[in-house]
Amino acid sequence: NAVGGPQHLCGSHLVDALYLVCGDRGFFYNPRRDRGIVEECCHKPCTIFDLQNYCN
Repeated sequence: NAVGGPQHLCGSHLVDALYLVCGDRGFFYNPRRDRGIVEECCHKPCTIFDLQNYCN
């Protein structure tokens, strides 16, 4: 679950976590363009606070 400590989140897990964190605000995720979130959350672990940066 995305609420614990830093986690590696890739692909669909990353999208699911964004849905949970952003809720009604929604988010913008384009893996081809947004290398940042993949870099930050898949290659390295990220926290729920990092994920909030990607909400709309």
